[in-house]
Amino acid sequence: MCARYTLRRAKLARAIFEALQAPSIDEFSERPHFNFAPSQRLPIVRVDSQGRRVIDAFQWGFIPRWAKALPKIRPVNSRAETLATSGLFRDALSRRRCLIPADGFYEWTGPRKSRQPFFIHMKDDSLFAFGGLWDRWKHGPDETIETFTMITTAPNPLMATLHDRMPLIVKPGDYARWLDSTASGESVADLFKPYPDQEMDAYPVSTKVNSPKNDGEDLIKEMVKEKEGLFD
Repeated sequence: MCARYTLRRAKLARAIFEALQAPSIDEFSERPHFNFAPSQRLPIVRVDSQGRRVIDAFQWGFIPRWAKALPKIRPVNSRAETLATSGLFRDALSRRRCLIPADGFYEWTGPRKSRQPFFIHMKDDSLFAFGGLWDRWKHGPDETIETFTMITTAPNPLMATLHDRMPLIVKPGDYARWLDSTASGESVADLFKPYPDQEMDAYPVSTKVNSPKNDGEDLIKEMVKEKEGLFD
């Protein structure tokens, strides 16, 4: 699964994804972010009811609109292989897909008591987008919670050294098709594949990232002395 990621250049996201900016995004443009975590309100790109591409802030942890009460478990990840048959995600897959702007993410490997975090990003350190699903849960006239989940898929060879899953990364040429709410879930199933590992890099970082309270550039600093042998 993926439960932490970075967005260090939020100001670029609006232009890169060619999206209108909602007021809720203003706070993300003020500084770089190194440790986005579940339950936080984070930027996503979606298509609104008028067919416009919008970048907005939704809560990470999915709540389906048909839920009768707030669920205790709110999935931050969803498996690509079961989306089409899942009662929880099937409708969102067909109607409410989103892009999640990022420029890196973390994964942990090793024994549970001494797990080593790794930072994964593009070799050119460019922005990219995870594939996700969003929904809007309403309870009465006054309570609305907007949420999203990040889709995961099989790992590429680089990620396979760290974990048996990786986030779905949507290529720029597929953004329009992914966001098209008139396109069925079946029509985008060919995108559920690992991102090419040749374009990615991974290196060990400090366990400071374990706490979502920590958020600074030191979280993505490579632990050079610790790197040798960690892939063994």
